[in-house]
Amino acid sequence: MLRLVLAAVFACVTPPALAQGESAKASADAPAERTIAGRVVLVEGDVRVYDRNQGLRRPKLDDSLYEGDSIVTGDGGEVHFDMEDGGYIGVRPNTQMRIANYKAEGGPDDQSVIGLLQGSFRSITGWIGRLGGDRYRVVTRTVTIGVRGTEHEPHVIPEESALGEPGTYDRVHNGETVMQTPKGTVNVRANQAGFMPLRGEARPRVLDRIPAFFRPTRNEGRFQGMHLRVQQQLQQRRQQRIQQIRERRKQAGLPREQRPRALQERERRLQMQKQQQEKREARKAPERRREEKAQSSRAEKQREIQERQRERREAAERARKERAKKLEERRKHGEREHPRIAARE
Repeated sequence: MLRLVLAAVFACVTPPALAQGESAKASADAPAERTIAGRVVLVEGDVRVYDRNQGLRRPKLDDSLYEGDSIVTGDGGEVHFDMEDGGYIGVRPNTQMRIANYKAEGGPDDQSVIGLLQGSFRSITGWIGRLGGDRYRVVTRTVTIGVRGTEHEPHVIPEESALGEPGTYDRVHNGETVMQTPKGTVNVRANQAGFMPLRGEARPRVLDRIPAFFRPTRNEGRFQGMHLRVQQQLQQRRQQRIQQIRERRKQAGLPREQRPRALQERERRLQMQKQQQEKREARKAPERRREEKAQSSRAEKQREIQERQRERREAAERARKERAKKLEERRKHGEREHPRIAARE
């Protein structure tokens, strides 16, 4: 069963398919018939999106992300998405991933399944992450990661990479994740990182420290305080989504000539709600920037403290080794000067 899931998740993310998609024309799929998973809110550098038919497009701000889309970032490429369930995803450079399944209508059957072939992304889960069970999953070649309302950062290192041991890592910033394989399960809590190797019969485990390759990108400041803001807005976002779905289904039952009028009215209300939300965010922006700056300053001071502590530990270790070396030299020198005493001893 796990093999079938993995095959479905990675069907459109393998390198041969991506190479084919690079030369393919834009998708002929009708966007209105596809399930929207999110919206582009930041894009920098080399970022490519491939649809189910391997049609290539270069995303722009406010573009939609659809179920079945594959995201590929090059060296220095980064793209962030505001997800339909109120969550947020920032895709790191040198990443290949796919939105395998996505449904966010506000109901108990909503789901999010993301396939991660290589690279990393940072995710703040929306209401789907609160549903429990297997509603939210990140699937890699070695492990399935489940959550229940959290902020985490999965990272897949392929073979022959210089970053570290090949396999799946998962760093948790807030909340808790579960790394599951047929060989075992492990819970990863806040400020921890879990690991499942690519080869061998090992079980997933919690590492004793967070690996150094979990480095912040130049847009890391966007995540400062975002987990709390997302959680505060989730209920409102979910209710708005439920209302949108109701109106959409209601319009589908209207006579054809009345549908454009109803659609315009819905768009007008949504635009007003968006403007009101933007005004609220604008009022809070100065305070948020001050808090982000303060958090960044505290983090920098903490790094400096940790660096000084590391330097002191290294200096103490060098001094200890130097003392041990001198004592050993004195002992050997004493044995050479008093061989009979040393022999009796």
